[in-house]
Amino acid sequence: MTMETRHPEHSDEIVSVVPSDSRFWRHAREPQNLGSCRHPTASAVGTGSCGDKIKVDIVVKDNVLATVKCLPEGCVYTVACASAMSVLATGCNTEQALKLQPENVSDELGGLPADHLHCARLAINTLGEAIAEYYRKALATRRGKFATPGANKSNPNPNA
Repeated sequence: MTMETRHPEHSDEIVSVVPSDSRFWRHAREPQNLGSCRHPTASAVGTGSCGDKIKVDIVVKDNVLATVKCLPEGCVYTVACASAMSVLATGCNTEQALKLQPENVSDELGGLPADHLHCARLAINTLGEAIAEYYRKALATRRGKFATPGANKSNPNPNA
């Protein structure tokens, strides 16, 4: 839910939209999971169209996001969205976390003004990038385990 402030002389002109839901202000004033992980499984930094940034660190154990930490830099909406995203994602397996949408973040906050939905997209997209990095690292690790010791990588045809 939001409250609109209208221009005093032009009642049809909205000057600003301020969230009135206590859930938004709880995340904005006391962000959850704020900070960095000492040894993250993967990380990502996203920059929004407005210039705001969010760094997301994840610790994945048995394909579950055991820890989701975030460092938002920007407006109060970015801070609240990063916090809400981290609460929603913590405890999810990677597939569930990838299904989270900006609308889920908005719902967790009790709604967002249309002109700040990009903050929820930034939070969700940065989480997705961190999970993609986790998958890249996991694939590289698996490839390393199955590599043939002493194989000549410069010669693709070992019979030549």
